[in-house]
Amino acid sequence: MGQNAAHLSKEPRGVPRKGDRIELLEPRTGIRPQGTVFHVDQVQILLKWDDGRSESLRPGVDRFRIVERG
Repeated sequence: MGQNAAHLSKEPRGVPRKGDRIELLEPRTGIRPQGTVFHVDQVQILLKWDDGRSESLRPGVDRFRIVERG
């Protein structure tokens, strides 16, 4: 699979690493936010969106794709 293929967080190869860039696949107000991962564990993926906000995604629940490996 290429870097731009959609990955679900429940798939082992789709789990991002610190520094990876991801895009949320569920649009918010018509846009798919992008951000950078700064922590990953078994419970959550913590990231900083490009607009400066921080958020925690849940593996197996939130859908995203890795757009660039860090």
